[in-house]
Amino acid sequence: MKFDVKYHIQADNELQKRREANARELDARRRKVSTISSEFDELRAKLASTGSKIAIAFLEGDDTEQKLTRIDEVRAENVAISARIKELLMKAKLPPDYLDTIYSCKTCQDTGVYDYSRCQCYIDTVRRFAGADINVSSSLMLTGFDTFKVDLYPDVEIENRGNVRQIMADILRFCENYAEEFHLPNRGIFLHGGTGLGKTHLSLAIAKKVISNGFNVIYGSAPDLFRKAEQEHFGQRDGNTMDTLQSAELLILDDVGAEFDSRFYTSIFYNLLNTRMNLGRPLIISTNLTIPEFTERYGNRITSRILTMEILQFYGEDIRLLQLT
Repeated sequence: MKFDVKYHIQADNELQKRREANARELDARRRKVSTISSEFDELRAKLASTGSKIAIAFLEGDDTEQKLTRIDEVRAENVAISARIKELLMKAKLPPDYLDTIYSCKTCQDTGVYDYSRCQCYIDTVRRFAGADINVSSSLMLTGFDTFKVDLYPDVEIENRGNVRQIMADILRFCENYAEEFHLPNRGIFLHGGTGLGKTHLSLAIAKKVISNGFNVIYGSAPDLFRKAEQEHFGQRDGNTMDTLQSAELLILDDVGAEFDSRFYTSIFYNLLNTRMNLGRPLIISTNLTIPEFTERYGNRITSRILTMEILQFYGEDIRLLQLT
């Protein structure tokens, strides 16, 4: 996978900030234990001198056996000092690793490299910055469930469907639960219905909650995202939008069906659906198309995958117009 160099620079800066923050935290912990007992400073000074003692053992004399014996003695002294530090920490009701070096990622120890390759934490950080760029360019505006007004929907019955207001209340409750309990792998959601019925509102409310729970979310309109992927594919712009969309923990595609009708866009859409479903990474799709219209536009291969998602049909009148009156 290839990402613009600016995202790698941002990731490197992020790792540097983590190292600096962890160093400050460790320094604060050392100052704290120093106020508890001066013995901590004495023991830490002895540990710090271990390296020089081993170097002296190598340099002094020619007897290899004596050198090895002295090195073993230094190591034994080191173990005893570490044990004493842990004993003091326990007496102070602090965890035994309280004075250990702090790492945000223990795999690579905040270097971004593990086993001669980029650590997953570094790759995830690069992807996060690339995803943030997509969200910024899509003018992502997060809104909450609390501003979704069910009472704006008509209190009328639809034959074989039920009461419109109750249907929309059930949809709201489902979306709230989905966002609150979001996990991976997970099932996607297909939101369909006429213009202005609240599909985008609930999609963004889900995004807001899922982001607050620490997950990576990318939101964008299908026409904009598909156009970017097309331009990158044909070398008209730099970037790797498709990989970023595939790797997001939750991808929200708004206004599907409003993009230009082309085989290439349909191929992009299918690849997104297929790959993300295979990875267990959910996709939320909103469209103004009915299921039959959707099938006619994208074909049975895509629709068959859509039908494995949670299907939520929106009813009512254009809420945006009602709010203006």
